[in-house]
Amino acid sequence: MKAKSKRPCPVCGTPFVGERCPVCVLRGALGNEPTVGESSVEPTLLGSQLRFEHYEILTREDGTPVELGRGAMGVTYKAVDVNLRCTVALKVIRARFVGDESARRRFVREARAAASVRHPNVASVFHLGKSGDSYFYAMEFVDGEPLDRLIRHSKRLEVKLALEIATQIAAGLTAIHEQNLVHRDIKPSNVMVKLKGENSTAKIIDLGLAKGVAESQSETVVSIPGSFAGTPVFASPEQFAGVGADIRSDLYSLGVTLWMMLAGQPPFRGASA
Repeated sequence: MKAKSKRPCPVCGTPFVGERCPVCVLRGALGNEPTVGESSVEPTLLGSQLRFEHYEILTREDGTPVELGRGAMGVTYKAVDVNLRCTVALKVIRARFVGDESARRRFVREARAAASVRHPNVASVFHLGKSGDSYFYAMEFVDGEPLDRLIRHSKRLEVKLALEIATQIAAGLTAIHEQNLVHRDIKPSNVMVKLKGENSTAKIIDLGLAKGVAESQSETVVSIPGSFAGTPVFASPEQFAGVGADIRSDLYSLGVTLWMMLAGQPPFRGASA
């Protein structure tokens, strides 16, 4: 009998046989990455849902909203503040979580954690609101491209550029830690980079898994008790062990990110499981 041929996953590139990529399914189960099936079939916003208070989501020529990214909890759109006439990034809680009180608490915690940090290397959150049944928050629109995409295109970054980006991420983490927060998910896809000539600007854009240093695991994990929080390739040993994480955990993840920039691949390779 002829064996089925493998095909690359359109999201992560992993070769697989069957209907769904096992790596993306695992990441979705861990609650830190979108899965292929759920992301692709979740209905997009209708024309009547494009306005959230004084923010209006921008659309393409075919009327579909301009998405900037999808995560486990929410979808981020490019929008405009109609009062100030400036571009913002608007994160809206995903449709399947509407009415889920624990998901709402996590979403609000994420917005408040991000809003507490003010630093040039961390994207600012400046509004949290509710429109109908949907919670949303508005944050600074960061021009540029995700660091993971830059690494894919460049294969390996020049040492000077990689160190400059890592230094700026470290500065942003300093501001986060000054608020007694641990990020817990530092990785290239959570960093936006804008290149301009020989200069670069890097900003941390997602505090979805941030927790207070003094908070217990039960206070911050609102999905499955004892579940893993983070992204396996970049997670520190203490995250896997489920013990208290502090600044050293984020520095470990930053180290793996720097390795990715210089080598074009993670230091440890293999299945996420």
